[in-house]
Amino acid sequence: MNLTHPKPEPIYTLLVEEHGDVVAEARQAAHQIEQKAREALDFSRLHVAVGRAGKQSESAPAG
Repeated sequence: MNLTHPKPEPIYTLLVEEHGDVVAEARQAAHQIEQKAREALDFSRLHVAVGRAGKQSESAPAG
C-alpha cells in the first residue's frame, strides 16, 4: 500500500464536485412534477362538485 499517493476518488464524486449533484436535482424535479401531475389528474374534487351541483338543481323550482 502506497501512502504517498492517495487512492483517487470515484468518478461520481469528481463529477458532483464539477457539475453539482445532477442526479439529486433530477430526482427532486421528478418528484415535484409527479406531485403536480397527481394534483392535475385528481378528479375526486370534481365528482364532489358535480354531486353538489346535481343536488342544487334538483331542489330548484321547475320553471
